Amino acid sequence: MLFIAGWTIAACDESHSDYAAPVVYEQGELYNIEGFTATPTPASAAPINLGTMTEDAIKLFTLTKGTLPEGVTFENIRLEAWPADKAENVSTKVPATEEGMVTKEALANLVYTFYGKKVTERTFTAKLLGNAVRGKESQLITMGDFTLKITPEELESPYYFVFGNVSSLTAKNANRAIMTPDPDNDQKFTFTSQFASISDIVVWNEKYWNTATNNGTKNATAADYGKVYGMPSQEEADKKPTEGKTFQGLPEGSASPIYFAAPEKAYYTFTIDLEAQTFSWEKLENQSPAVYTSMVMKGLSGDTKLTAVGVGGKTGIAKKHNWYATNVNVPSEDMVTFVSGTTAWGYGEADGAWTVDDDMNWFKTCTAAGKAIKLPAGKYNIYFCDITGAAEFMPIE
Repeated sequence: MLFIAGWTIAACDESHSDYAAPVVYEQGELYNIEGFTATPTPASAAPINLGTMTEDAIKLFTLTKGTLPEGVTFENIRLEAWPADKAENVSTKVPATEEGMVTKEALANLVYTFYGKKVTERTFTAKLLGNAVRGKESQLITMGDFTLKITPEELESPYYFVFGNVSSLTAKNANRAIMTPDPDNDQKFTFTSQFASISDIVVWNEKYWNTATNNGTKNATAADYGKVYGMPSQEEADKKPTEGKTFQGLPEGSASPIYFAAPEKAYYTFTIDLEAQTFSWEKLENQSPAVYTSMVMKGLSGDTKLTAVGVGGKTGIAKKHNWYATNVNVPSEDMVTFVSGTTAWGYGEADGAWTVDDDMNWFKTCTAAGKAIKLPAGKYNIYFCDITGAAEFMPIE
């Protein structure tokens, strides 16, 4: 709730603009400014659902301007906001207008900055601020505190892919290597393989990949990498850290995303947490897993051949343990397992213990002792990792 009884003035000696070229302001005398009031709108107190919001901006307050001293202008009105359960020193600035308008994009970016893109209501504490400016002097105007409750719209699908810089995966065929969701955290995803310690991994959501490549038919050089998850800088990537912060889009000054690189050539599980905006590399205890030369999905109506894909470097540098088959048509309900030679993987202790659907039952971890999986009729992209047993059935509309 925004409450403004009057305006208080405090001097500041830093730029009052975060959106233009930096300007250094000198500390000036304190002005006596009266007559400015701001009245909150009902929308500022109500939950804001960006998924159902139809306008490009929302009116959060009504500003009544008083009289300014001669030569003084009122500039850079904005919200300074931070998660309600965090300290104020982690705040970020959200532009506003004198008409009390804040854009949908600005509110979405506020949520993304702290929480990523999970569709969950987030509560923020905010201050309404402005600056009284005369020449190179600027004084901060604090106009009160209030609370915002914001739910972001659903922009991304549940399906995330990895693709490589120098491996057999390019942006054009990134849908060959899917990441496995964490069953306890729908914003955390993993991918297990041998990696060659080359800057070779970025993450792309299926929705953005389809948009950028037209389901893989557009030339990869024409793809829009603006939504790819990678490293925040090449300097940080060159250190090959075992964990750190992620970055979505193209870092300033870069024409391409900054790729993740495994700390060394080895078997790892790569994890990305889109809510915490972090990544990590966990080295596997078993550095000599079995290597399989073929894989099929065996069903009552026949076998579907899967193809191995490498993500850790050029052909021959890293061994392949992730398998895929795209655009698989299942004409009628089937019972399936994954088979290589004499080894078969399934799920549960009884046939049909796992029935695939497009909610949270499209992925499970299979074992060599598992039973047949019930696969409804439909069209799927199918994935299997022979190290972890992770199996995914991605429905295709």
